[in-house]
Amino acid sequence: MPSFPAGAALSFAPSSAVRSTLRTRIDFDHLGPRTVPVDFEAVGPAHAPTVVLGGISAGRHLAPTSAHPEPGWWKGVVQEGGALDPARRLLIGMDFLGGPCEGQVLRPVTTHDQARALAAVLDHLGIASTSLVGASYGGMVALAFAELFPGRVSKLVALGAAHRTHPMATALRTVQRAAATLGAETGHAARGLALARALAMTTYRSIDEFEARFSPFALTPGTPAPGESPSRFPVEEYLDSRGTAFARVFDTDRFLALSESIDLHGTRPGSLPADALVVSFDTDVLVPPWLVDELARRQGRSPVPHVIIPSLFGHDGFLKETGEVARQITSGLTHEEASR
Repeated sequence: MPSFPAGAALSFAPSSAVRSTLRTRIDFDHLGPRTVPVDFEAVGPAHAPTVVLGGISAGRHLAPTSAHPEPGWWKGVVQEGGALDPARRLLIGMDFLGGPCEGQVLRPVTTHDQARALAAVLDHLGIASTSLVGASYGGMVALAFAELFPGRVSKLVALGAAHRTHPMATALRTVQRAAATLGAETGHAARGLALARALAMTTYRSIDEFEARFSPFALTPGTPAPGESPSRFPVEEYLDSRGTAFARVFDTDRFLALSESIDLHGTRPGSLPADALVVSFDTDVLVPPWLVDELARRQGRSPVPHVIIPSLFGHDGFLKETGEVARQITSGLTHEEASR
């Protein structure tokens, strides 16, 4: 893995990629100074650097490479010819800190701690200034980075993220964490984590989608008739499948750390850069449009553009409404006027 001192000129070929682990010392908000590994990936040519950050289950891998041909986590947005094209931009992804780490558990971890880790990665790559595109938790980290390092942000697009969390969203996540903790403490860690994820899915999607997707009177084939026990419902099968799939690939301590990090999040609304765009989804109950509008308007100057995307998919609109999301990212990164 080549090392790029601060200020160095990168020499990526359009199809080249770097995946590595950087050991760096970070002054954590609550844990104090610690040396930790930060996993990152950079792919694309050596110009137009753009950091791309997603939800807590997203990672550093953004686009297929010869060494790692699997698709990235943001299909339809990060792709050849797309809004975030690895043939035209240097795309940088990072695995979030939190949970098991070299024999210890990193918790609590804040979005500002993640921003410091990102700054260390950019220093390592010799990148002084970058665009930021963040969605969900990644959007919170992008906002924290802009607050801590305002001189290093050229443009910012934040989707489904605000300067603070909603108390009801925090309430729902505390129940999720309680389920995961109870599972771990009773020897049923995977089941506890699956239940936590199942509850989370009811907040990621909208009531309108569930109404259209699941019949209120349907039972899963093969289950007892209504009135007999136990009844099973298609919506229950869906939530179980999503929870089980998550528990196969995620760790309880990591989930607890990142879920808690969302609720510790807070940035000054006036810290957005001038070239910023914030995006919300009209059915999002976790980060409702009015909360994002509060962020957009409290800048101490003219409000930054705020686009509300109609979606059936609630908070998951950033993953499902890829056409409109890609259009807004392109707009935010190229100074085009965003439609309202």
